[in-house]
Amino acid sequence: METKKSFNNIVLMFAALYAILGILSMLIKSPTQNPKDPAMVAFGFVFLFLFIGLPVLAVWYYKKQGYAVTLGNAVKLGVLVGLLGGLLVGIYAYIYFAYINPAAIDQVMELSRQILEENDMFDAEMVDKQMEMTRKFFVPMQLIGQLFSGLLYGVIGGLLGGLFFKTPTEDY
Repeated sequence: METKKSFNNIVLMFAALYAILGILSMLIKSPTQNPKDPAMVAFGFVFLFLFIGLPVLAVWYYKKQGYAVTLGNAVKLGVLVGLLGGLLVGIYAYIYFAYINPAAIDQVMELSRQILEENDMFDAEMVDKQMEMTRKFFVPMQLIGQLFSGLLYGVIGGLLGGLFFKTPTEDY
């Protein structure tokens, strides 16, 4: 019972850290900035490393508490940290774009329109249809996107943590 309580506490603690990191990245990186800007690309890679590293750190912390780490419970820990953290970041993103700063959606739409028009991917009518569809689903997709990215980062981080910190078993 104590192991389950400790496991849940570690999940909650690292999910909260994941959420803080995600919200911080959203506050620092404005969605209206050009994604091709080298500084934004570097920023994205740094936060990608941090989002994957956090579940690895959770597995390390779990092992440091004296519990045996298997690949299965490492992945479970990583997935739960990523999903819960992603859910919290997604809720923040939903609230931010729906209530706090809905004008940011217009800025994102304009930036997207410029990128589509620069690349000559679609004609003007297709771009208008794309923008209309994007606007309709933008806010709900923030929540869904954060959930899926949290799941992906959690799986990768849990697998890496499980591989690095797996408790050796004696199979003679």
